[in-house]
Amino acid sequence: MRIRLSFLIVALLCGAAAAQNQTQSRQQVLEELQQILLPSRTPPTGRINAIDKTWEDWVKRTGELPPDFDSMPSLAELPDPLMLNEDGRRVPVTTAEQWLRKKQWIRGQVEHWMFGTMPPRPDNLRSRVTDERREGTSTVRDVMLEFGPGHRGKLRLQLIIPEGKGPFPVFLTNHARNKPWLYTAVNRGYVACVYYATDPRYENGDDSDAFIELYPEYDFSCLARWAWSASRAVDYLERLPEVDRHQIGLTGHSRNGKQALLAAAFDERIGAVIPSSGNTGEIIPWRFNTNPYAVESLELLTGAQSHWFHPRLHFFAGREHKLPVDQNLLLAMVAPRGLMMYSGYAESAANPLAFEQAYRSALRAYRFLGHPEKIWLHLREGEHGTTAEDIEIFIDFFDAVFGRKERRKSETWIHGYNFDSWREGTGEKMDASRFPERSPEDLAPASRAEWESQKLKICEAIKAVLGPEAPHVPFEAKKRLGGMIWAGEGWLATLFGRPTDERHWQQRLAASGMGVATVPFGDGLAGRLFYPAGTDGKPKTGPWPVAVWLHPYAYSTGWSARSPWNPNVIDYLADQRPSFASLVQRGIAVFAFDQIGFGSRVHQARRFYERYPQWSLMGKMVKDTRDAIEALAAMEEIDASRISVFGYSLGAKAGLLTAAFDERVRAVAAVCGVEALRLNSSGTEGLRHYSHIHGLLPRLGFFVGHESRAPFDYDEIMALAAPRPMLIVAPTRDRYAPVEDVRREVEASRRVYRLMGRGEALEFETPTDINRFSRVTQERVFDWLAKR
Repeated sequence: MRIRLSFLIVALLCGAAAAQNQTQSRQQVLEELQQILLPSRTPPTGRINAIDKTWEDWVKRTGELPPDFDSMPSLAELPDPLMLNEDGRRVPVTTAEQWLRKKQWIRGQVEHWMFGTMPPRPDNLRSRVTDERREGTSTVRDVMLEFGPGHRGKLRLQLIIPEGKGPFPVFLTNHARNKPWLYTAVNRGYVACVYYATDPRYENGDDSDAFIELYPEYDFSCLARWAWSASRAVDYLERLPEVDRHQIGLTGHSRNGKQALLAAAFDERIGAVIPSSGNTGEIIPWRFNTNPYAVESLELLTGAQSHWFHPRLHFFAGREHKLPVDQNLLLAMVAPRGLMMYSGYAESAANPLAFEQAYRSALRAYRFLGHPEKIWLHLREGEHGTTAEDIEIFIDFFDAVFGRKERRKSETWIHGYNFDSWREGTGEKMDASRFPERSPEDLAPASRAEWESQKLKICEAIKAVLGPEAPHVPFEAKKRLGGMIWAGEGWLATLFGRPTDERHWQQRLAASGMGVATVPFGDGLAGRLFYPAGTDGKPKTGPWPVAVWLHPYAYSTGWSARSPWNPNVIDYLADQRPSFASLVQRGIAVFAFDQIGFGSRVHQARRFYERYPQWSLMGKMVKDTRDAIEALAAMEEIDASRISVFGYSLGAKAGLLTAAFDERVRAVAAVCGVEALRLNSSGTEGLRHYSHIHGLLPRLGFFVGHESRAPFDYDEIMALAAPRPMLIVAPTRDRYAPVEDVRREVEASRRVYRLMGRGEALEFETPTDINRFSRVTQERVFDWLAKR
């Protein structure tokens, strides 16, 4: 008995110690987040709930800590909509009953981590018509809904009922008549119904704000209250004889698109939904809205719009891969009802790759339920705003899924890549077992002669994966700034508002000490050179050193993401792009261009592998960067001996590969670009990042599951650039590349640098930060470049 009691006491003590350690760890995570992230903003409503004005207030009041991230699974890619996790087992969804359990689990997780818990449907809803009148050929009916404790809950509706015999389908939205949304729906024979739960900035009030006090035991956030209000409108609509209750279509735009998707996911009476341009927190999954994509990131939305989501979501900034759920699961919850994912592929907050990833995932649920025709992907041209034609397309979709008229399904592909199609189209095969297993520690040449021998083999291995370049002829380079330019970026560059050589731009940029010129290069491409200029706009005396900026995964906007020429942007955006003015003021010119598949060239990747089946997108990026260097080196105003490259994320990877093969690169600064391809760290995208997700280096897909046999790794890429100066920045909380893995890669490369007598030329910094190119890191990189 005493022995058992002793064991029990020891077990209790160990358990208490473990719990205390876990609490301390979570407290450290919170303190680190508060150190890294910008303070959240007080929303225009003045509060995020009944008590707190900001996220910080909520944390202080509740004492809630981040979850124990170490105990949570790391899901680098989207969670599977057709997989249950029960009793520690992964169970495929194969029955209707399992699908119901999956949906219930998704809802619970979404409410807990993202939007807060919603009240149940009120059982005492009553309605009161406050006005009814004829306008044109339609009947306009104003309605007040009353519900909840003491019927204190109030929600205004406005219905516009077309002339004719019903019942009619419904176009449900929280965009009132001062926005051009309802009119087309009425033209097409729909009852238009507005519920007044939306952002007060739209000048129609937000009835749902009062629900905070009405339901104090529920912590539903602003977007959740709007979505819950949509369901109260459905409560009323399904009672009306004028309404076909089986044909209720819901839509909303931008922030209202977010709430529309949430409402439809949770309310199966909504027969179809069109979330329009809500992007992040809507049809862009959180795993694809991180800083490398230069869109509205999780830390931006939950900080700058702190009332939209539940405060818990803010804990996942930089740890998006730890979220148990993602937006693709909300999309899947709509199945098999109608869903059209609608956005502009070139919107500043868009990510066409993310749209496609989410669509493919949700499509699996629709196929499982037998209705793949009811999910559409429609990516339009243009920026964020909508037109009457967009609403016509909405009604076309509703007509199709409601069986009112046959329409061809819309399925817009911008990137359109997947590994299996590439493999089938090219017939490529590689046997990973024929490659030796290697690790960073294997890069240890004993002499320069041995290194030169290894170097040739490494170059061959990298080139085999990059693929053979297409035949080419050098572009006829310009010798000086100015003159006629025949190459251009196309119409999308105009949409992005990029600076041009025109006088008004020169005058505007002169205030920041810059001028701008278009420089043609490569295969008829064009980029922008930002150079030192006086207040009169005239170029300062050269020749200037130049730094080539290589952008991250900014699919929709390329190098112009967040207007890097503009020194005055809000703090959240300043951490998502470099300040060209800050670098130019150091006397360094900056050259920027779009990589293939990004920005003004976003369409060029779609058929790349049909046109160049043996090449790779990364191979093309490296060639384009080298062509840009060639064009710059030919200019009289540029110091050809001082051409550097600096990049973030994708740009850092392309920059390192360029430096490995082009000795004209004097120095390279790579932020969040190095990872360990052969180490296969759990929770990262690993080789699939290159082969399956972005299609940069498809041949690496043959080594998935055999990572230690990958043909090359970043330690070898960096070593090829030795002994030229190199700055590697690897944040401690980079979810894509564990910092200790990066350290192993850098230390392996440093052995080659030391062999060549320049160990100090390879600098390695590990700021306490998440994956981003923050202003602090920018200044460090700019200072480093200025000394090269």
